[in-house]
Amino acid sequence: MDLPTLESLRDEQRALRVQLARLRRRLWVQLALEFAADAVVALTATAAVLVFLDWWSRFSLPVRLLLLGLSLVGIVAFLGVRAARRWRSSRLDELSLAVTLDRYRPGVGQQVADVLQLPDLLSEPRASASPAMVRLAVRQACAALAGSDWRSLWNRRRTALHAAALLLGLLVPAVFGWWAPEAARLSAARWLLGSSERWPQQTYLTVMGLDARGRLLAPRDERFVMEVRSDLPRLEPRGDRWVVRGRDEPLTLRRKPAQPQAPEAVMVRERAAEGTIRSGTMVGADPVRFQYEFPPASSSSTFELTGGDDWLGPLTLERVDRPALAETRLRVKEPGATYQGFRNVEDTRQHLLFLPDTEVELTLVGNEPLADTQLKVHPGNPPELKRNDDRTFTARWTLREATTLEILLTSAKTGLASRPAFLSIGLLRDREPRVTLRAVGVGNHVTAVATVPLTIAATDDFGLAALRLQVERTTIIEEKEKPETKVQRATTALPMPSDPAHPVLDHQVRHDVFLQADPPKAGTVLRLTAEAEDRCARGAQTGRSSVLVLQVVTPDELFYEILIRQRAERAKFLAALEAADQQTPVLAGQPTADNYLAVMRILHTGARQLDQIAGRIADTLQEMKLNQIGSPKSHRLLQDGVIDPMRALIAGEMSQLRNVLQTLAGAGSTPGATREAARRLHAEVVTKMKNILDQMSQWESFVDVVNQVAEVIKMEHKVLQDTEKARESRTQEVFDDKP
Repeated sequence: MDLPTLESLRDEQRALRVQLARLRRRLWVQLALEFAADAVVALTATAAVLVFLDWWSRFSLPVRLLLLGLSLVGIVAFLGVRAARRWRSSRLDELSLAVTLDRYRPGVGQQVADVLQLPDLLSEPRASASPAMVRLAVRQACAALAGSDWRSLWNRRRTALHAAALLLGLLVPAVFGWWAPEAARLSAARWLLGSSERWPQQTYLTVMGLDARGRLLAPRDERFVMEVRSDLPRLEPRGDRWVVRGRDEPLTLRRKPAQPQAPEAVMVRERAAEGTIRSGTMVGADPVRFQYEFPPASSSSTFELTGGDDWLGPLTLERVDRPALAETRLRVKEPGATYQGFRNVEDTRQHLLFLPDTEVELTLVGNEPLADTQLKVHPGNPPELKRNDDRTFTARWTLREATTLEILLTSAKTGLASRPAFLSIGLLRDREPRVTLRAVGVGNHVTAVATVPLTIAATDDFGLAALRLQVERTTIIEEKEKPETKVQRATTALPMPSDPAHPVLDHQVRHDVFLQADPPKAGTVLRLTAEAEDRCARGAQTGRSSVLVLQVVTPDELFYEILIRQRAERAKFLAALEAADQQTPVLAGQPTADNYLAVMRILHTGARQLDQIAGRIADTLQEMKLNQIGSPKSHRLLQDGVIDPMRALIAGEMSQLRNVLQTLAGAGSTPGATREAARRLHAEVVTKMKNILDQMSQWESFVDVVNQVAEVIKMEHKVLQDTEKARESRTQEVFDDKP
């Protein structure tokens, strides 16, 4: 058998080492590919998660920096651990690599070890092994390794998967940048460049009234209403971009929002100076305007806003003092004054009254430097203000009419306006007298023989000179073919006290107009007017009352009208009687405290109704007397049978019954005697109300009988007149001369 020489064995060793080196390089490439795939996939996945979280939660810059740092630390740690393991795998020596190959193809490791180690035994001077056996073993190992397919040892599927993962990790950012370039650019700017540019939003809030430093100036110790709008009222173009003002910092947009969306609610979170936190919801004034009222406070605070997908803050609500008037100086010059120049008005808080055409000089002094001062007059044009210095303004004008000035100061430091201060300057004028005229006891309809009681009251600023009554009669004459209107006027002077040293400022007098002295015809309209003259230095002024209109009607017509009113009161009395009578079964049983309370309420209501009914019937009786309607007997019947008993019932039995019922309603246990007293008093009240109702019926029956008798008398009188006319007619026919 031919055995290989030592040189050939060395050649086999070198060839095997070359093959193992090639396998090791391929392993290095595989490990590098896997490391690159892991790095790209980890970075891509982390970037995708961070971009999604940033888009969803809108992180601030500190949060983004923290998340980015933690993510990078995690990725570096993960890749470092994986790289260390791969580095150890790439540093395997030839025998270790052979042992590793033996795990996947048993026997290959031993064959590689034989080829690499056995030839070294032949070079030893004292070889313990047989050289022939060594050569034979090496030859067989070389033959076995030569027949092995080294490529079959490689896991191509793993290589393909890592290559695909590497390619996918590189394609995802590229596709994202191609499909959404604006989002990719914004993500890179926010995460890599630390930009504060926001993701596109649907809602953009604007705080109205923010100054250049991002502060809201509010008056100290006053309520302050903040207004927030969502329709971008302060959107300004800047080059190819847009800037949203009215925020904690100007928000720069690359494109103008097409149609901002109004949030459903805007939340406010305020942090006071002492550390307390208040939260609230803004009130929607309209779909795009929201308002929130901060409570009064003496110190500044900060607040944050959240609405829709937008947020603001912290913003500063700075409390400052309003400007105020430190001094108000007033100088006047009355027309016709003998003094030179102007005189000072010492106390401007008093009631200021000056003559017309008075020259007025007003000086306003603020408690701090002022940017502007405004005078407003309602209505009219305000006088012109002139600045004297940074705190003082002066206005001068001629007083033509009473003026109320509204003074507004604007601070030069804060821009806040002061509270409105008002200064009223009136004209010293003598107004015309004020006169009132009232008729007492009669209505709009009177008879021709009525007595009309009048009450006349007059008042004036400086004194009354005369008082009179104007009476105008308007009568329609229908005797002619064409009706004519006849108007008669009469003036009656009314007495007044006369004392030049003590002018009469207020005067009241009663005056009766007796129509019986000159009875007007039915249908006549009386117009009564009271007049008063004053003692004005510029000439007497006349004041007139409103016109009191009375119409003269026949006694029958007025009597019927009064009777209709009395019947209406009788119907109300009957309803009150029925309500009282319905409580009899309640009191007859075993009523409780609630029952007594209910009866007492009904009784109290009935007493008020009876008092009103008695008053209205008494008014009708007075009207009958003044108009001389009915006889004295009928008047006594109405007074003694209806009015007086009704008032006596209210003051007597009904008052006693109300007291007893109040006692029963408030007592826990009621004695039998008290309950019996309540039943007895209630029975007396019902009985007397029925008697009064009978008197009302008797009164109406009496009126009907009287009316019937009057109609019979009128008919007899008419028959008598017709008989007299017929007799005179026959007599004239007998004695008339015949032609």
